[in-house]
Amino acid sequence: MELLNFLVEVVKTPALILGFVALIGLALQRKNGAQIFAGTVKTALGMIVLTAGAGLIVAAISPFVTLFQEVTGLAGFATGSELISAAMQKSIPVIASTSAVILAAGFVVNAILARFTPLKYIFLTGHMMWIASVMIAYSLYSAGLNEMWTMILGSVIQGGLLTLLPAIAQPIMRKVIGSDDFALGHLTTLGTVPSAYIGGLVGNKSKSTEDIKVPKGLAFFKDTAVSISVVMLVFYLAIVIAAGPERTGELSGGTNYILFGLLQALGFAAGMLVLLQGVRMFLGELVPAFKGISDKLVPNAKPALDVPAIFMFAPNALMIGFVTAVAGMLVGMVASSLAFGVVPLVSIIGAFFTGGVSGIMGNATGGRRGAVVSGFVYGFILIFLSGLTYMLFDHFSAVGAEGTGHDTIDSMLTMLAFQTPWVGMVILVAAFVLMSLLEVRRTRRLKKAAEADVATSESRN
Repeated sequence: MELLNFLVEVVKTPALILGFVALIGLALQRKNGAQIFAGTVKTALGMIVLTAGAGLIVAAISPFVTLFQEVTGLAGFATGSELISAAMQKSIPVIASTSAVILAAGFVVNAILARFTPLKYIFLTGHMMWIASVMIAYSLYSAGLNEMWTMILGSVIQGGLLTLLPAIAQPIMRKVIGSDDFALGHLTTLGTVPSAYIGGLVGNKSKSTEDIKVPKGLAFFKDTAVSISVVMLVFYLAIVIAAGPERTGELSGGTNYILFGLLQALGFAAGMLVLLQGVRMFLGELVPAFKGISDKLVPNAKPALDVPAIFMFAPNALMIGFVTAVAGMLVGMVASSLAFGVVPLVSIIGAFFTGGVSGIMGNATGGRRGAVVSGFVYGFILIFLSGLTYMLFDHFSAVGAEGTGHDTIDSMLTMLAFQTPWVGMVILVAAFVLMSLLEVRRTRRLKKAAEADVATSESRN
């Protein structure tokens, strides 16, 4: 059991996972010892730098969340899938033990499916893998399955889900990053992707957020650090002024409330810069190293990575998605209150990390207007669905998590689908088959296009 717990901790640590993947990939490419060591360390360090940047962002935005709720007078339950997952494991031992097996075995199933099916994606976002394993264990436990069947069926579901989700996002990911080098590995795929397609219906992808023209006097907005600082400064100053110096002073440790707002906004921007540097660092090492795994073990495999991996491709869209996701969440709160009698609180952190991704994807499908609409739709879906699941699962009181709802859409939809396991399996298998057929069709189309190009070239010669 100690060995299993150790392996689970390793899988839940992103820096170790990605470092290990880089090590295997470089070894399979027969790099020398120095290259393997350097590539492994730099990949792990890049992820640690990214995590440090994310920590700075969370630290800078946490007081904002507190003041935002107090100023707006919002009352309801917090949203955080990590909190519910931890509560489930702590309250129900059988969920803790079965989810650990599902987490480890599900990764193996993911690798097998990537090796032998058309969906060539290896999911590498550790904390998302952990949340998924707990939600699957909880769903099967609630459905009355015994431990053995929960572990067996849960591992298959986990592997299938983690292979399927990156495939669903990949058509848009190709537009975002301009290549097929890596995929998205996150439990918000079933929210961000539909939102982006909706944004594409009303937008114009030729008018990108990254091409926004500004007057010469405002040219500094083209600098990512400056533009993020200004956006967050507006947010923060509005909130601290509304909260007043006394209440803000309780959080600022006596620092002048206006100065506190300024420093927190700059701290947020600093966190973003650190995060983006970490992304560049680990992608620069991981993607070439992953080629070894792709060539030797899982031909044509792609690593599915956490959402910050795409932040640098459209920073303007990231901020637009963040702002409009907050707006969508506020509307979602009202709708949830009217429909279900429960009020999920706005997740500012979720609005940035995943609402921002909706903005980036919406920009890829529908340009500026697409980014605005996609962010808003995503924010609404997240909060409304959080209210629905909170109501259906009796406020999660049975697992000691009352007062907390989910903020990962894929987790919520998985729980809803697998309330009746055979229904969930039918949905999962049907979606997997459909995406496989679409991938086969795409591969054939690319092959024919390549053959046509060769034939054209030969005829000219």
